[in-house]
Amino acid sequence: MKMRKFTILVIDDDPADVEILRRLLEQIESWTIQLLVCNDAGTGRTEALRGQVDLIFLDYLLGGETGLEVFHEISKGGCTLPVIMFTGHGSEEVAVQAMKAGVSDYLVKGRITPDSLRLVISNAVQKYKMQQRIEEQRKALLDAEHQRVMMESVAATCHHFAGPLTTMLSNLEMIAKGENILEPEKRKMLEQCLKAAETMKMILNKFQQVREYRTRPFLEDFKILDIGLDSIYGTHGISGDEIEHTSRSENQ
Repeated sequence: MKMRKFTILVIDDDPADVEILRRLLEQIESWTIQLLVCNDAGTGRTEALRGQVDLIFLDYLLGGETGLEVFHEISKGGCTLPVIMFTGHGSEEVAVQAMKAGVSDYLVKGRITPDSLRLVISNAVQKYKMQQRIEEQRKALLDAEHQRVMMESVAATCHHFAGPLTTMLSNLEMIAKGENILEPEKRKMLEQCLKAAETMKMILNKFQQVREYRTRPFLEDFKILDIGLDSIYGTHGISGDEIEHTSRSENQ
């Protein structure tokens, strides 16, 4: 039989019940279990939110709080670990509430056996892993859809910009070939416009060559599509502010 290892957080304020649970767990064949015990709701919440265990055993009665209250709090805090709740005799209504709230399973104190522990732990961990895989697949599908939409948007933008840019560049080149612009200042302005239009053309070509969705940091917490502008501006990770500053400097 394959050896299995688990780290289990037990939130229970009754040392006697914790000791009974420990002995029952030790009787499960081929399992090695490390228990992390918290005797009050406060430290239990803290450990649960750390997420350093495989499973949580949560007692329903915890001094002035209930296990359901603790479960709701750790769930709101982002804990997605499987939780098995302990209830007392005749607490079927509590068990139903716990299952509706989202706990993985429940056990009635006094009726717990090594076999029942093996079953609920195995099922809870398996269900949790399956949910994790489903969530990963969901995120992968969302990322793929996001990439598809972005790539289609880039292609559409390139298509709509190409025509006007070609017209503008052609007209600027024709004007530059004329001899009627002899004033140095106006000639310089025209050359700057031509240079800017050529740069826009190179950027457009970069967009047209994009084949995968890849981003880079931009303005603190924001990210932008990485199209490899280093070859154009010669500066790795150049920001929009730097580009704007460069353009202003050239015009001075």
